[in-house]
Amino acid sequence: MLRSPWLRQITLFLVLGVGLQAPALDVAPREDLQRGEDQQERREDRPHRGAQPERREAHQERQEIREVKQERREDRRENRAQREPRHVPPVSVRPEPMPRPQPHGQPGDTRPTRPGRRSMDHSEPGSTVLSHDHRYAPSPRSREQARAWEHSHGWRNEGAWGAHSTWREHRARAWESEHRTWAHRGGYGGYIIPEPQFRLHFGPERWFRIRTRPVIYTGYPRFRYGNYWFLIVDPWPEFWSETWYADDDVYVDYNDGYYLYNRRHPGVSIAISVSL
Repeated sequence: MLRSPWLRQITLFLVLGVGLQAPALDVAPREDLQRGEDQQERREDRPHRGAQPERREAHQERQEIREVKQERREDRRENRAQREPRHVPPVSVRPEPMPRPQPHGQPGDTRPTRPGRRSMDHSEPGSTVLSHDHRYAPSPRSREQARAWEHSHGWRNEGAWGAHSTWREHRARAWESEHRTWAHRGGYGGYIIPEPQFRLHFGPERWFRIRTRPVIYTGYPRFRYGNYWFLIVDPWPEFWSETWYADDDVYVDYNDGYYLYNRRHPGVSIAISVSL
């Protein structure tokens, strides 16, 4: 037992101080622990609350990008399928070769032609159609007779087309009333082309192009073809182009006299005279 009063006071003070400090010491760690747990929870909750929507949005964007790429790939496949032929013939199948073009004016030419020589009707002198029994059979005459008829300008009879000094003046204004057939002129009396040469170079199946403009000779246009001179004694129709001699296919045929025909304008015949 402590007999000293001041010793007893010190001891009591120590006992009371320890007892008062013990609860305080016990409370502080608990508060620190609770504070630390709360901070940990907040740190754990913060990323979840903020990062979850970001990850969701990023995932949606990636999904949309994949869908867009898939749609583009499908569109490209559809376009490729439309461009490619549905049926591709086997390699062994080859198209038939195209026929080779024939020489101009020769049989077998694929260009549009007039009806065959034996399938046309020459009912009127100067018409463009031949009859089934049409034959090249001009009346025979000597060279002297043909030369005399030519020098006398035998084609000018019955109001025939007159002489002009220029090419344009020989263009008709009303061809239907201004041209004349050989029957209207009193018949053809000029030079006759021998039948073998006529069959070889002339007729509906032997067309050609004059190419150069006919020159004016004794007042009428004249051109040369097949070693013969041809004098155009009719006006050329007003509905022909001015350069028909270079642009159009023409041919020479006989029906009681020689005529020039233009394949671009069927039904039209121009009276011509032949000379060597």
